[in-house]
Amino acid sequence: MRGVAVRVVRAGRRVAPDLHGRGRRILQNVRVPRRLRHRLAAGLVAAGLALQLAACASAPGAPFPATGPGSEPTGRAAAKVVHRADRTYQGARVLEDRSAGTLTIVPPRSNGSLVVFLHGWGQTRWALLERRSEAGVAHALTAAGFTVVGADARLKAWGDPASVADYRRVIAATMRQHRLHDVFLMGESMGGLATMQLARQLPAVRAVVAWYPVCDLRTMRQSRFQATITDAWAGRSRAAVSPVAVSDKPMLIWASPQDTVVRADRNAAVCAAEARAAGAQVTYFRTTGEHGDPSNFAPESVVDFFLQHRLPVV
Repeated sequence: MRGVAVRVVRAGRRVAPDLHGRGRRILQNVRVPRRLRHRLAAGLVAAGLALQLAACASAPGAPFPATGPGSEPTGRAAAKVVHRADRTYQGARVLEDRSAGTLTIVPPRSNGSLVVFLHGWGQTRWALLERRSEAGVAHALTAAGFTVVGADARLKAWGDPASVADYRRVIAATMRQHRLHDVFLMGESMGGLATMQLARQLPAVRAVVAWYPVCDLRTMRQSRFQATITDAWAGRSRAAVSPVAVSDKPMLIWASPQDTVVRADRNAAVCAAEARAAGAQVTYFRTTGEHGDPSNFAPESVVDFFLQHRLPVV
């Protein structure tokens, strides 16, 4: 295959400490405690909420329950009514729109660029702020001037046309509302399938970050995923995501050979090879641990990568 050679970087293991300073691995799709959601929904004063959410982004902080990867939200959680709110997070505004199923973090001073977070299975728009790993990336991005948006995308975005269309609508609406001119994508696990398609479809996309992405739907054979996969695809052909086609956009990929949920050799490696064949510049970080391990997240690297590929502002 032609193209720029894929750089392979072995990332060191990072373990988030708990309140007692002991190392603790945080798994993917950990749900935010109901108590915290109620507080957020009620709209705490800015200082109190900023302090609480800061614990999600920097260590040490309040520990989250280790429910494990792939914990699907209950019907009550999925139907939770939260009115549109204006809050603060590390000095940025947090706008939640339940009708649109979106959570937008608006920086104090915008640099004109949008970052779209495409969540994993069992997660919602709140995945941006539920775990230290994602929240740390969100904070670093907004501190650098990026507007960051997450969306529910029907809670079953297995790369099917309907969920990809949902993300396209969210991107277009957010760019109009906040007057943004270019787009960056961050796909986690299941979100990798929509991420790769959007990178091909949208000229405004400048670069892509993927955390242990699903790149071939055929590999997702665990029984717990089958209901949502079947529901999402509703009898349509899955050829478009078996494997998913990848664009020539610059890309950073993080994945662990020890991941038993989304096998790196049949997913992340496939995306890297496809991107390379398309002529993309690809850096593939080999991380450690199980699915969702904190070693996959490097906020400074993400920010530097996106800043490098921004369009010049006239």
